[in-house]
Amino acid sequence: MIASKTIEFMSEGTQCEGDLYLPEGFDGARPYPALVIGHGFTVARTSLVEEGRLFAEAGFVCLAIDYRHFGGSGGEPRGRLWPMQEAEDFRSAIDWLELQAGVDPGRIGIWGTSFGGGIVTHVAAHDIRVRACVAQAPIMDGDFWIRSLNREADYLAVRERLLAARRTRSRQGEDPLHPMNEASPDGFVPMPADPVMIEDVTDWYACSGDMLMHSASHVTLESFERVMQFDATYTARKIAPRAFCIVQLNGRDVYHPNQPIQEAFKAAGEPKRMVTLRMDQLDCYKPGLREQTIGAAIDFYREHL
Repeated sequence: MIASKTIEFMSEGTQCEGDLYLPEGFDGARPYPALVIGHGFTVARTSLVEEGRLFAEAGFVCLAIDYRHFGGSGGEPRGRLWPMQEAEDFRSAIDWLELQAGVDPGRIGIWGTSFGGGIVTHVAAHDIRVRACVAQAPIMDGDFWIRSLNREADYLAVRERLLAARRTRSRQGEDPLHPMNEASPDGFVPMPADPVMIEDVTDWYACSGDMLMHSASHVTLESFERVMQFDATYTARKIAPRAFCIVQLNGRDVYHPNQPIQEAFKAAGEPKRMVTLRMDQLDCYKPGLREQTIGAAIDFYREHL
């Protein structure tokens, strides 16, 4: 059985939590390849238990992290999602991991899914300790993402609303929380819900008693501005000669825009790999399908770590 233990690490003065998964029969005197993994937009590490187990079963030391302001990690206000801070949380997790007994600091990889896929792409481009990076169904460009979810008029209204919020912050210092799972009192909807995704999550909960993803209920309003400023598309060109892999889904997927994925892969140098799997947008988090996406990552890590 693969067991995990909760660990703590510091990231720019904030205490963060992670779950450390060790391969069966782990021997601290031996050097193992190791991974840091993170989820997507507001999602906690409690949604990475199976991913951590699968990576550990494949022989990797695996650290699944909570970004600051989310899950078990510290940070106030809660729900603050600033991509550059999350990138730093990944790097701080590597700082901690490379010092642990049984970890080979020359064989460290990172994995991220959804918005976490864009985060790990950015991290791999700037941290040469990362020998191999896998971005699963990545959101590479925050502005492109928000724009793709809206009609053009609504997208422009989002830009105006965030500008008004910025002016309010500069004068009053307020950064209100925006609800993620219900309608905002003022009607502001920067990320319109996909009815098919809602039905999928609802049906899954009815059958399993668990949500597919453990997401935060609120995010700070400024977070949307920060997310829309984030773009790892062409940053991918800085990863080579270290290894980069994208696992993309080519079923029904309105949440992970394809154009930036293709552009990022084109920009990246060798060695690189694109794995395309016929799955819908949330299938990669379901039993029987998760094993395919993680299996593709494991194959890539075995080759490059």
